Amino acid sequence: MPRIEVFSDFDGTISLADTGCILIDAGMGYENRKKMDGQILRHEMTFLEGMERWWGSVNLTYEEGLDLLRSEKLDPGFTHFYQYVKSQGIPFSIVSCGLDCIIKDFMGWHLGKEEADRLVILSNHGEVVGRQWNVTYYDDSPHSHDKAVCIRDSKAAFKKMVVEEQKKQDEAEETVDQKLEEHIVVFCGDGISDLSAAREADILFARKGRDLEKYCKIHKIPFLAFDTFDEVTATVQGLMEGTLTTDLVNKRQRDSCAA
Repeated sequence: MPRIEVFSDFDGTISLADTGCILIDAGMGYENRKKMDGQILRHEMTFLEGMERWWGSVNLTYEEGLDLLRSEKLDPGFTHFYQYVKSQGIPFSIVSCGLDCIIKDFMGWHLGKEEADRLVILSNHGEVVGRQWNVTYYDDSPHSHDKAVCIRDSKAAFKKMVVEEQKKQDEAEETVDQKLEEHIVVFCGDGISDLSAAREADILFARKGRDLEKYCKIHKIPFLAFDTFDEVTATVQGLMEGTLTTDLVNKRQRDSCAA
């Protein structure tokens, strides 16, 4: 049985809408934000520079910000997906360039506060003072949070564990290599903040019709397009139960890339 870990973006992936964009549009407006999106995609501006301008434009109290988000929806398949990975002991982390406070409150509305408190959330830290939204970035990369690092750290930690086991049991190098191949990192995303992680994941789910899918097609990065987390659950469950092989999933990813 493979060891599977799942990482997922939050805005536009777990939540159907981008909660950060809703708040930022209330500040600088939709057209100005989209213009900056284009500048980032053309490498005229770093994502971090965009983040600083975006959050600097927000002029809301925290409660006013939450009120703008209360009617937004969770992906309809996410709750079932979360229950499945939890029941199987599959590590799951939310990896986001959004704000931890918003993510935790939003997930609390949909999963309950206690369950939301158990989530592993790797994101930027937000603190609102009056109407000023202050952001402490997860790292000092141009992405404000390089999501690829989380995946690389996960793979490095697994490799270290396997090598240590090999030393204790005096296993052959071939056995170590085989175990490393059985470590599968799944990443789910939708947008430009997910580009760095796209090249690191073993299985990449890109939400249909969004920037990440378009980017993968342009740059020939293998991926699986998805509408809901039900499709993610089906793939993970198939790999766990042996009804799917990594070779078959990889073929599907290459086919999506070539389409």
